[in-house]
Amino acid sequence: MKKLYITFIAIFLVIIVLPGVYILATPDREFSDNENRVLQTAPALNGDTLLDGSFQSKLSKYLSDQFPARDLWTAVGTKIKLTLGFADIGGAYIGRDGYYMEKITSDDFELDRYRENLASIKSFIDAQGLPSTVVLVPAAGTVLSDKLPANAQMYDARLMYGIAQDVFGDGVSLPDIYSALSEHSGEYIYYRTDHHWTTMGAYLAYDCIMQGNGAYEGELQKVSDSFLGTTYSKTLDSAAVPDEVYIAPVSDSLAVTADGKSIEVYDMSKLDTKDKYTVFFGGNRAMMLIKGGAQNGKTLLVIKDSFANSLVPFLTADYENILMLDLRYFNGSVKNLVSSSGVTDIMFVGEMSNVAKDENLFKLLF
Repeated sequence: MKKLYITFIAIFLVIIVLPGVYILATPDREFSDNENRVLQTAPALNGDTLLDGSFQSKLSKYLSDQFPARDLWTAVGTKIKLTLGFADIGGAYIGRDGYYMEKITSDDFELDRYRENLASIKSFIDAQGLPSTVVLVPAAGTVLSDKLPANAQMYDARLMYGIAQDVFGDGVSLPDIYSALSEHSGEYIYYRTDHHWTTMGAYLAYDCIMQGNGAYEGELQKVSDSFLGTTYSKTLDSAAVPDEVYIAPVSDSLAVTADGKSIEVYDMSKLDTKDKYTVFFGGNRAMMLIKGGAQNGKTLLVIKDSFANSLVPFLTADYENILMLDLRYFNGSVKNLVSSSGVTDIMFVGEMSNVAKDENLFKLLF
């Protein structure tokens, strides 16, 4: 009995000690390709960080992020949870027909905050006095509800759209993207393994925005069939079937700059990386300017999240210039930019829950 007790203690110590030794003895991983995010590195220890609690918080995150074979344990955990009948794994629903959909319920944000953020957008639009469009993108699980597992919960996209109608009234164009996508719910409009819409989904939104009168006429081209996106990364389920990525060909006359550097509409090198959605403009940037589109003197300001990245290429057929701002990274004066750039039209593009949780809209005041 004593030997068994000693053996148990030894195994317990090995389980506790070895991961710590591994973490201390190996270089910190700074970025996770699977999770597409920066990992917590060793936090600084000093009197200030101890007193304000930031050291303890960051240490816990550090140990979790740097745990040995983290990705392997995530995959193993997914298999165990599936065997036990779990449908929500790591914030993603494992649904029907190979869909992995981000779990976003009404408990994840406050409707009052959503109203306030919409009101901030309306105030900015009213102050500019320019033709404006607000594109509220519904999450995949709200449109493809037939793909969700039984009893899965998602926020109510119809309710969110109705609130926006009340806030904006008749002075702002508010296309019903939810209905436009729902009419094509049986088609490939959202990636199975990523939270974004596909290029076909983006095109349907474009057609809705332009009320069927858009000038884009190109044919979509497949550029990858090996995309495993953000919702797959929450589970690392070995049964996942990779997605296809399509692009919408654009005019060769377009010239694109991002944060002062020349870039391409499609960064084809990103197809060799984990996050193939970044093929669109190379990913999110603080500011991008597209010149050389339709020769009509119109300049569109797009204030956006990442859903706009696959939408904007279609809009290049309808605007001579497009200025794209991501308020998460942009710290300049939006008002000054509108006046100095000759903006003629304004468009906001954001997934509904992103708009509800957005903490950067105060930048519209400056």
